[in-house]
Amino acid sequence: MVPSQEMTEIYFMTANTKLATRIQDDQSRNDALTGLRASGLLAKWPIIGIVMFIFGSLMFGGLTYNLLAHGPLLTWDQMLANTLPAIGLKSPAFIKYLMIAGFYVGKEVITVIDLLLALYFLYKKFGKEFAMVTIGWGGYVLLFNLFSRLIGRPRPPTQIWIVVNLPGFPSGHAICAVVCYGLLAYLLVPKMPSTFWKVIVVAAALLIIGFIGFSRIFTGGHYLTDILSGYAVGIAWFGAAYTLIEIYFQMWIQLVSATDE
Repeated sequence: MVPSQEMTEIYFMTANTKLATRIQDDQSRNDALTGLRASGLLAKWPIIGIVMFIFGSLMFGGLTYNLLAHGPLLTWDQMLANTLPAIGLKSPAFIKYLMIAGFYVGKEVITVIDLLLALYFLYKKFGKEFAMVTIGWGGYVLLFNLFSRLIGRPRPPTQIWIVVNLPGFPSGHAICAVVCYGLLAYLLVPKMPSTFWKVIVVAAALLIIGFIGFSRIFTGGHYLTDILSGYAVGIAWFGAAYTLIEIYFQMWIQLVSATDE
């Protein structure tokens, strides 16, 4: 029996669809094998970085003004600083260890992640990504020390479990969390095989960043506005630093290509 023209067309359409799917899957595998690379999104759409910088800067400026002018947010600061550590002291032991873990996830774990990424990018000779990790981390250290010492806000007197005596505005944990876990998500999202997993990666990064901030408030290590100001500085620094780095390397590649021609 000779197949009809319609059946033949359906057969070829199905075969083409399967072939396209296979090519797409192979391309995804090849992309994954090329290594952990920045997608260049911020260079392609620098408006994203500009908006992040402006938003973060305005947010930090508003929170700083609120602090210096004894604005209404200080009431929330005092209320949470007096309430949450008291709840923590009455909580089960696992809550204590969970909140202490937030301290280390926002500091020591980030240090290990940055070190491993820097070594990986150095080994792979990924100059742009190496610059993003090292400059991102170095900027966090500089900004935290500059702003915290300049503003000099003492930490809550209700600290529990882990006591830190450095000035607390803005929160170094919050800055570092945005800069590190934000960059990690930025590098990983393009590698994800589907929109579902891209959303999972972004959600995981946001949850980790939020958990770190909450744990520092819960243990009395920071006031609420310390954490919010840290997020603001982190957003501004992420937008400015990573966008400029990507633009610089894109221009450098174009210059090298033009020279070779």
